Amino acid sequence: GGQPVETRLLMRHPDGAWAGYTYEWDATASKATRVRGGKTKFINGQDWIYPSEGQCQQCHTAAAGISLSPESGQLNGNQLYPVTGRLANQLETLDHIGLLTPAGIDPASAPRLPPPADPAEALEPRARAYLHANCSNCHRPNGPTGVDMDLRYTQSPGLASTNTCDVAPQAGDLGIADARLIAPGSPSRSILLQRMLRRDAHGMPPTGSNLADPAGALLISTWIRELANCDAADPGCGGCHAPSGSP
Repeated sequence: GGQPVETRLLMRHPDGAWAGYTYEWDATASKATRVRGGKTKFINGQDWIYPSEGQCQQCHTAAAGISLSPESGQLNGNQLYPVTGRLANQLETLDHIGLLTPAGIDPASAPRLPPPADPAEALEPRARAYLHANCSNCHRPNGPTGVDMDLRYTQSPGLASTNTCDVAPQAGDLGIADARLIAPGSPSRSILLQRMLRRDAHGMPPTGSNLADPAGALLISTWIRELANCDAADPGCGGCHAPSGSP
C-alpha cells in the first residue's frame, strides 16, 4: 500500500564477523524498531515475515561471500537514470563516478548475466541466471544444504556441472514417481521445480517466503520442458565464475 514495512541491514563488524538485522516500521512510517528473534505480522492480506538473525545467515552464506549484492554480471546492462534521463551501462556509470577498482572496465569483455525476465534473451541463459540469483547462494560447493547441486551460472557446457540433470534426488522425491532433480522434458518429475512451487516444509526457498514466484516457476518449467537431454547449450557467461558477493 505504499507504506514502508521493513528495512534490513547486513553489517560487517570490526572483528570481521557478519550479522543481519531487521527493523519494523510503525504505522506512521516515522520510526523503525529492531525486531529481535524474528516475527510474522499480518499486513494487507498476507503474512509478512521479519527474519530472525539466524535466518539471515541461512541465505547469506560464507560459501557465497556473505553479501548477496547485485553482482557485476547482473549490473552489466543498460539502466535508465531518471535524474538525467540517460540510458547507460551500469558498470560504465559506476566506473565513471569512481566506484570500481581497478578503473577502466570494458563491459563488452566483462561477465554478464542475462535478465531472467527479458524475453529477448535466450531461454536457457535466463533460466540459469534465475537459478544463480535465487538458489546458488546455498546450492554450490561448500554450501550448507548437504546435497550436491551447483546452481551457479558458469561457463561449463551442458548441465553436467550442476549435478542435477537426470540425477535422482538426495533429499526426498516428494512422492513423485521416477523423480529427478531435473528431468529433461518433464517439469512434473523435476524436483527442483516442484520445490519452487511449494511453500511447506519441502519448499524452496526454505525461509522468508510465503508465496511462490509464478514468473520464475514458469521460466524454469518452460526451460525444463524444452530440454531434450542433459547436453544443454553453454550459457555463454563470458568469464563469469563464482561471485565474490560484490562488483
